[in-house]
Amino acid sequence: MKRFFSAVTAACCAAIGAVLVINGKAAAQGAAEGISLCLNTVIPSLFCFMVLTGFLVQSGIYRLLSLPLAPVAKHLFFLPSDTASIILLSFVGGYPMSAKAISDLLACRRISFSCAQRMLCFCFCAGPSFIITAIGAGMFGSVSVGIFLYLTQVFISCLIGIVLGIYSRIHSHTLSLPVSSLAPVAAQPISYSRAFVNSVAQAVQTCGQMCGFVILFKAVSALLSPVLKNKNLSCLILGSLEVTNGCALGASLPFVFVSVFLSFGGFSVLAQIAGILKDSPLSVKPLFIARLFHALFSGLVSLFFLKRFPQVISVFGSISRPVPVSDSYTPVFSFCFIM
Repeated sequence: MKRFFSAVTAACCAAIGAVLVINGKAAAQGAAEGISLCLNTVIPSLFCFMVLTGFLVQSGIYRLLSLPLAPVAKHLFFLPSDTASIILLSFVGGYPMSAKAISDLLACRRISFSCAQRMLCFCFCAGPSFIITAIGAGMFGSVSVGIFLYLTQVFISCLIGIVLGIYSRIHSHTLSLPVSSLAPVAAQPISYSRAFVNSVAQAVQTCGQMCGFVILFKAVSALLSPVLKNKNLSCLILGSLEVTNGCALGASLPFVFVSVFLSFGGFSVLAQIAGILKDSPLSVKPLFIARLFHALFSGLVSLFFLKRFPQVISVFGSISRPVPVSDSYTPVFSFCFIM
C-alpha cells in the first residue's frame, strides 16, 4: 500500500511538473499576485502584530494586560486568567496571530498542552480591518455587512470556546484530576531587550513561512481558474484554497458564501498555521474540525439573518457610488475595535 501511494504521488508530481511547463505563464502570474499580496497586505498588517505578541508573551507583560478581561477567560472559557489578552488579540490580529501567540505561550510553559490545543480551536478569526473594510465596504459597498460578518465570526468562535471549555471542565472532573496537576511549570520571563530581539527574529521567520504558502496557493488558484467553468464550483474550490479568492468570487453571491469562507479560512491559512506549529506538539487536525463546524454555523447564522431581514439583500444590487477601499486610516479603525 505504501508503494502504491508513493507511485500515485510520483505520478501527481510529474503531472504538476507538466502543467507548470505547459502553462507556466499562469503560474508565474499567480505567484506574482501572491508576492504582491504578501508585500502589500500580509507583511504590513501582521509583522508588527507578531513582534508585539512575541514581546508580550516572552516578557510576561501580557499578564498585566489580561487583568480587565480575566473573569471572561476564567469563567466563560475555563482558561487561565492571564490568557485573556491573547484571546482578544487573536480576534483583532488576523488568522495566524492566534497560532503564533498560543505556540509562544506553550513554548514558555505558561499554559498546559490541553489549554493550548483548546485555544487553537476557537482563537481563530480574520481581522476587523480585512472583514469590515476590504470585504464589507470594498466588495459589498456596505460597512454594516462587514460589521455583521465580523461579529458573526467572533460570536461563533466564542460559542465554540464555551462548548470546549465546558467539555474540558466535565472531562477533568470525570478523571478526578487535581487542578495542580493540570497547571504547567512556567518559565521565568526574560529581559525586555532579549524578548524584543527574539520576537523580531521569530516574526521574520514566521512571515517568511506564511508568505511562501500564500504565493504557492495563489499560483495553484491561477492554474485552476481557467479550468473551472462553473461559477459556483469555481467559487467553492478557489474559496476553500484561499480565502481572498473566495471572498472576491463570492461578492456577487449572497454573503452566506463569504461568511463560510471567512470561517474556514482556506487551506492556505491552515498550511500557514501548520508551518507556524511545525516545532510545536500542537496538532492542526482539531483546528481543521473546528473550522468545519465554524463554517457550518456561521453559514446558518448568515442564512437566518437573510431570511429574517430580507432588506439586507439590497446591498448586492449594482451601485454607482464610489466604493471605499482600505487606506492608511484602517489601523486607526482597528485600534478603536481593540479599545
